[in-house]
Amino acid sequence: MTPEPVPHVPTDPPPADGVLRHLGIDGCVRLPLHVDVDGLAGELAALPDDTWSGASRDPVVQASVDSFFVIGHPRGPRPLPYDDRPPLARLPTLRRLLRETIPATPTRAIVARLRPHGLIPIHTDTPRFFRGTVRLSFQVSAERVQRLFCDDLWYAMAPGEAWALDNLRPHAIQNDGAAPRVNVLADYQPSAALVRLLVQGESGLGVRDGAAAAAITALSRERYRRMRWRAVRYEIFKRLWRRRV
Repeated sequence: MTPEPVPHVPTDPPPADGVLRHLGIDGCVRLPLHVDVDGLAGELAALPDDTWSGASRDPVVQASVDSFFVIGHPRGPRPLPYDDRPPLARLPTLRRLLRETIPATPTRAIVARLRPHGLIPIHTDTPRFFRGTVRLSFQVSAERVQRLFCDDLWYAMAPGEAWALDNLRPHAIQNDGAAPRVNVLADYQPSAALVRLLVQGESGLGVRDGAAAAAITALSRERYRRMRWRAVRYEIFKRLWRRRV
């Protein structure tokens, strides 16, 4: 039997609606992979406490998140190398996952810890930075199955699962447990092998929940209202920083 041809993903310019939608995939995709959560959780627990910080500069969206980079750097006006950061040397399980298991080149990767009952409000990632990449989310630990809200649908994500996220659509998550939710977010340049993995994944898993959508919308509005001055200062800082560099 002749294998199905791998769809081509343009890189210059990248697809306007993102890689997933270019491939005809609507929404988030659960990949046919399993994350070694026991090995990874043990390695993370052995890291010094000061490893965790605010890897993202956004003080509103990421207000409830502790994180650190393991590959690459915060996005900015100038391209930076996709190099390994020092913490990754102490996380061999994660390095194998990011550099060997996933058949593509990562441009950046962050380990993120959403605090108990913490919220990442509804937001959309900046298209000019992410149109040409694939955002993967590896679920490490949580008190229970957590639901990601993305483009009006809910996706149940359990520890050990790997997902491709449609991060160019409005998305959010609330940790409704009393323990932190830990996951790894990684952006990849699409390769033929990664595209094949995406096409083989499970799509159409999102469900509608109007009451939950209304609740997270209200929580998001309250977050943005309460921290509106922090958001203004952040936007001013970004503009001044871009001018200086």
